[in-house]
Amino acid sequence: MTTPRSPLAPVSPPSALLPATILIALGVLWGGATIIVKFVGMNGVPALGYAFWQTFGAGCLLLVVGAARRRPLPLTPRHLRYYLVMGWVGSAIPTTNMFYVLSKIPAGVMALVLATVPLLTYVVALGARAESFDLRRAIGIGLGFAGALLIVLPKGSLPSAEMAPFVALGFLSPVCFAITAVYAAQHRPPATDSLGLATGMMFASSLVLLPAALATGTFHALWAQLDLVNGLILVHIAIAALTFMAYFILLRLAGPVYFSQVAYIVTVTGVTGGMVIFGERHSLWVWAAIAAIFAGVTLVNMRHRAGWRAGGKPEDSR
Repeated sequence: MTTPRSPLAPVSPPSALLPATILIALGVLWGGATIIVKFVGMNGVPALGYAFWQTFGAGCLLLVVGAARRRPLPLTPRHLRYYLVMGWVGSAIPTTNMFYVLSKIPAGVMALVLATVPLLTYVVALGARAESFDLRRAIGIGLGFAGALLIVLPKGSLPSAEMAPFVALGFLSPVCFAITAVYAAQHRPPATDSLGLATGMMFASSLVLLPAALATGTFHALWAQLDLVNGLILVHIAIAALTFMAYFILLRLAGPVYFSQVAYIVTVTGVTGGMVIFGERHSLWVWAAIAAIFAGVTLVNMRHRAGWRAGGKPEDSR
């Protein structure tokens, strides 16, 4: 009699090198993207308009790659439903929210907020009965929550007390990312490669962002002039296309809890980049929050490593 496998465990034990390489690359690129977003937002580009170009441009790039590889975009009802959930909850809402919040708070603090994704992923998986309760991981959740409070509650934690509500709003993004990480692992359409899923997700996201930007008067005319700001938006489009395809590949290879460890690298990259590029300096409260959240993430992810022993048919990296 075989032991039932968690729905969030990887289908097979992948070699250590490929998932680790993808994880590091994702962390560096996503952490670096927070620096780009901060700079673009400081130069007056509205969050909705920026988010539209990021998703639509990435979708177009991925569609071209798919056409070159003769892999048409699947458009069955199941695929369309998956694209809509992933595009709206996993991209449009958290991306626009993050772009807006980054115009109000330091890039390093937003990177730290994103570090809570692993903790929230476990909470969502627990609620969906895709993971079982574990005391050590529950302690990790408590440490992460304490770290979040250390950012917003103590006087002097942030450069300005007026930033606290925006930091609190920033947590909407990791909540959305956690929900879609679990949804992606549980409801991924069979026999669909990562390129197609990322393409559909990007177009579904842009489908809701375009009318929202037009209705609010925040559409950004990317073609108006070729300057550093618009050039960085184009760079971010390429980063988005690459990272979201890698996101689906890593979920397929290793599962959402392993993927969520990308938060370590995002935080280190974002905090370091903010200090070097924008001259950001953080209080002892924020450094204590980093330590608490990292300790919490370590505890949450520790037990899941047993999932590597799950048997199964080897997966490709599509």
